[in-house]
Order: sequence, then structure tokens, then C-alpha cells
Amino acid sequence: MRALSRRTLSFKALGFHLGVVALSVSGLAASKPTLPEKYKTWLNQDVVYIISNDEKKAFLQLPTDNDRDNFIEHFWEVRNPTPGSPDNAYRTEHYRRIEYANQYFGHVSHTEGWRTDMGRVYITLGEPQQRQKLLGLQKITPMEIWFYQNSNPALPPYFYVIFYQRETTDEYRIYHPYSDGPEKLITAAVGPTRQQALNIIEQDVGNDVARQTLSLIPDEPVDLSGGTIGLASDVMLATIHDLANNPMTKEEISNRRRLLEDVSHRIILGEDFLDVMTVPMRDPGGSTSLHYVLRLKKPDDFTVGQSEKQGYYYSILVSAKVKGPDGKIIFSDDKKISKAVSSADFDEIKGKVFGYEGLLPLPPGKYKVEFELSNLLTNVAFHREIEVEIPQVPAKGLAVSSIVPFVSAKAVDPRGPGVQPFTGAGVKFLPRAGGELRLTQGEPLRFFYQVWAPALANSADKNKSIAVDYVYGRMGAEDNKTISDQIPLNQLDPAGSVINGKQILTADMQPGNYRLVMTLHDPDSGTKAYGSFSFSVSDSSSSAPAWDTAEENSSGAEADWQRASCYLALGNKALATDWFHSAYSKEQGNERYRDKLIELYFAQQDYAKAVDLYSRGGLTDSTDEQTIVRLAESFSKLGNLPKAVAVMESGTALNPKSGSLLLGLADYYRRAGEISKAAAAEQKGKQLMAASPVS
Repeated sequence: MRALSRRTLSFKALGFHLGVVALSVSGLAASKPTLPEKYKTWLNQDVVYIISNDEKKAFLQLPTDNDRDNFIEHFWEVRNPTPGSPDNAYRTEHYRRIEYANQYFGHVSHTEGWRTDMGRVYITLGEPQQRQKLLGLQKITPMEIWFYQNSNPALPPYFYVIFYQRETTDEYRIYHPYSDGPEKLITAAVGPTRQQALNIIEQDVGNDVARQTLSLIPDEPVDLSGGTIGLASDVMLATIHDLANNPMTKEEISNRRRLLEDVSHRIILGEDFLDVMTVPMRDPGGSTSLHYVLRLKKPDDFTVGQSEKQGYYYSILVSAKVKGPDGKIIFSDDKKISKAVSSADFDEIKGKVFGYEGLLPLPPGKYKVEFELSNLLTNVAFHREIEVEIPQVPAKGLAVSSIVPFVSAKAVDPRGPGVQPFTGAGVKFLPRAGGELRLTQGEPLRFFYQVWAPALANSADKNKSIAVDYVYGRMGAEDNKTISDQIPLNQLDPAGSVINGKQILTADMQPGNYRLVMTLHDPDSGTKAYGSFSFSVSDSSSSAPAWDTAEENSSGAEADWQRASCYLALGNKALATDWFHSAYSKEQGNERYRDKLIELYFAQQDYAKAVDLYSRGGLTDSTDEQTIVRLAESFSKLGNLPKAVAVMESGTALNPKSGSLLLGLADYYRRAGEISKAAAAEQKGKQLMAASPVS
């Protein structure tokens, strides 16, 4: 454990912030500089689809090439999935997409591939999960359908993008269901009606494609018999077109920038320097979470800062990226923690290895989790990626978590806020970490585990107990010993879980490698559950003691949102909806929570619940355009056309430059018989759409 002078750090930080201030002032005072060609190329070609208007404005105000180079470096670093790593996977993938677009698109009109509609979508969203080409059909224009399984919160989880070639000399262009309609896809000299066009598409290429021409969103209800088209697909395409300026995208970039604002450079160290230990546990409500500890391997790997007036302090950044088995990110949990350390506490932790304890609200399933622990005082980061499985809770019988060796345990108030890492039944455990458990002879072996037995919680005979046998001994030697234990059923919480701890003395154990096997017996069914782990006993001292910092509380609205996101990624929309609703009920001012709930209710055709959410908050300047469309259509489906018109009017007032919303408003005016208003809104909407083409 090293103490670092705060004075040195303060001058570094002060220099950085003064540099930013001076840069802003000089940029505002000077006249707009002429941009050298290489920076024009970077701004107007390389990052044209991923840079926000605010970032572009800031870049154009920079007075020197050095400032521009620093801006570009920071631009990529903020988006780096592993900040500080010289191998920026985001930047590498972005330029690969540009190269691919230039190689495969734009050949018909000799246009640079990145400028085409296909190029723009490919660069923005990446490789689609599926591609379907429809060529050589007599009555239908050449088409290509891309299917995306998306992880961007601003877009639906699944959607299509359709491209069509109107003339053989044209590049493929994006098809807009509402603005174009299926009739645009038919080659007949005399334009067919919408229903005729749908019939042709259905006969020649199938019902699925006909449906996709009405809606690019699989969950959206469609009207194949009447050919009515909603606005949601066109709004989604507008979101893709301007994804860099979407509020959710900007919020994500802002959060990453805020978390990394103190980091100018970092050294990334791998698994040789960081231990990770995880265990799935259930809370009193029956929900599963992954408890984890990130533990450095040496005391000197962590540095605490020192201030003459304020004692000691530390500052860390912890990031946990939760991915599905396919590697797609479900959510990212980022925390920046800065705490003061008293002189007495510093003397206590000196010489101990540092660790961070946290938990992730993961429902049953398989995941990949990428951990990174950064010391912001030294700009050193420690990185590990692991695979974990949260098991299903058995309907019958019992299951047991993995066994967790611990150093110490202390009583805590069970009424404390939320679920805390490695805490249960009023006890906080300090876990051990590392692949090998080494004990000094005489040092007790302490461990705990959690039993899951929901059916036994309702057992008619509460006087029964779960019998537990612990068998341990040296591998290859005949010195096994057995200890028996009982867990009374009346200790189970209402969800049917209980934490049990055990201590085994090692004073009489000979040095060597040991194996412990635990067997639990279900008193009702007679079935068994097992657990095991290895440990070693030696006559020399064991590893250095540890000290951990931990999450303060992880049971709020954001944790519910994360759990809901997992259920959605796992395909369980019903439970996802329940948990999104729980998040929104705890934080009703959060527009992101409400948007997602409305999206799910609309997909389930539960229009009454969607409009109920509208009644609680109305529209704000942060309301997503797709949410506005879904709310208007929900009112329309419930027979309240005047309210649908009012929602669209409010939406266009909040988003006056949205051509797609104005076209939707024109349609609602038309349905309401307001023909002159419909014509005016349609004209303005078409003007805006023409002024801001997708390509």
C-alpha cells in the first residue's frame, strides 16, 4: 500500500482544467479558423455519422492543430470499450465499416460507398444479423432486407431495414413504409393501389416480406388486409439517421466522459494482477444477483493519496459490462468512488491488498462479464473477463450456491438500505478471492453458502431440517473426516432461501492439498444437492490480508432497469415489463424508463396502459419521437382520435424539425377531417424530409 502526494496530482489536474478553460476562451475570441484538409476529411467523412452536433461545434472552434489532435484522441478514447488500451476496438471497427462500405457499395453510380444509404446504415449499425436479397422478380423492384438484433437503447431490440433499387442506374435507397408505401416497390407502369401492391408482394415473395413493407418493427401490429401503415418505422429510420444526436446516445457519451474526466492515460493490466470471485445469491424477495469481488494480488498494486490537511483518500472507477452469450452488451454498470481515509484507518489497511465488492442484478441465464478496476490516482487499470451462469431456482427439491470462503464476518442491521454484496441474514462476510485457497496450519477454514429451496419454505412440517454432511481430506490420502450439520426449515426466508456458514479447524490437519465435498438432503423428497471446493494447508504464512470497499446500495431504480434489460435480452418480455415498471415506479421522472415501458405495452397491444403512462407525465422535450408516435396511435386504437391529434400536435411543437412527425400529424388531421391542416403539415413535412435526406 503506497501513499501518493496529493500536491503533485493537484498541479496536474489544475493544469488540465486551466488548459480546457484557456482553450474555450481563445476559441470563442478568435475568428473561425480555416480547417486544414485532413481535419475536414475526419469531420465530414470519417466521423460524419457518429459525431454529435455539440461535438462538431466544439471541434470547429478549436484554434490550433494540436488542439484538434487532442480532441480527436479524446473523441475516440471516450468511445473506447477498454479506456486506456492502445487497441481501441471501437475505432478499429468503425474504420473497418467505412472500408467495407467503400468496397461493396456505390458501384452503380460510382458514388463513394460511405455516402450511400447502405453505407450509412452499415457504418452506423454494423453488419446485420441476416441479409435477404430479392432479385430478378418481374413485378417487384430489386430489394435487400437487413435484419438487426440491436443493443442500442434508442432503437428497438429487433428491426429490419429495407433497401430498394427504383432504376437500374440508381443506388439502393432506404425504403420508408409510411412515406413510400409498398406500391413504391412494384415495377408496374401504372401504379397499383396499396392493396394490389401487398397482394403482389405476398404472392411473389411471401407473407413475411409483405408484413415488413408495412412495418420494420416485428412487434408492431400491422393491418395486412387494409394496408394501414403506422409512423413508427419512419421515426425509427429518422433515429438511425441522426443516432449521434439522440438523447440516449448523448447521455451515454456524457456519462463516459464524466467517468473518465480525470484520466489522461492509463496502463491496462490483465488477469495476472487481478483476482475475481463471484457467487449467485437470492435476495429476500427471491430475485437472483451476482455478488462479486475484484481483488488485487499485491498490496503495492494500489495507491492511496495523501493530503496534509485532509489525511488520505482514494479514487477508483469500476466498470462491469454485462453481455449475453453472443457477446452483445446488455448493460454497463459504471461507478466512480472517491473516499477519504482517516489516519487510523490508513494504519489499519496498510500492507493489505485492495478489493472492490459489488453485485449485478442478473436473472437466471448465461452471461459474459467484463470487469475493469481503475485507480484514478495512478491511471492504472486492471482488467478481467469471465463467463458466469446464474442457475434457475428449482420448483421442487433444493439447490445450493457455490461455496464462498471468507476471512471474517460481522453483524449488520438487516433493515439497512437495499441488498449489499456478500451480505445476508444480518451478516456481512469478507470473502476470499483467488483460484487457490491457501491456509496456514491453525488458521480456521471459514465458508458460507446459500441454499435455495422455495418448496420447503411452504413445508407443512416446520420442525424438519435440511441435513448437511461435510466430507474433507487430502487428495490421495485415506484421512477423510465427516462433519454433520442441520439447517432447520424455519430459518428459510419467505422466498425459500437461507445462508449457512461453517468453520472447520485446521490445527490437526497435515500440510497438503485438500478437497471438501458438501451434501445436502431434502427432508421432503429425499433428493440431494452438492457443493465442493479445494484448499491447501501449509506450515508457512498464507497470502496477505485484504481490505475492501463496497457498493453503498444496489436496489434502486437503475438496478431494476438492469434486471429488466437482462430479461429482455433473454427473451422474457413479460418479466422485463414487470421490472421496467418497477424501475419507473421508483423514479417516475425518468423519461428513459417510461419510453421503454410504452414501447413494450404498445408491442403487446396494451394501449390503455400506454396512455395511462402518458397521463402521468405528458410530453417533454426529452420524450423520444417513437414514444410520441406510439402514444398517438394508442389513443387512436382506443377510439380517442382528438387526443391522438393533440399528442401529435404537442410532439411536432417539441420537435419542429421532424419531417416524419409532421407527416404523421398530417395523417391524423386527415382522419379527423381537417383537410387544410393536413395539407399544410404534409407540405412542411415533405420539405423537411427533402432538406435532410438519409444519404
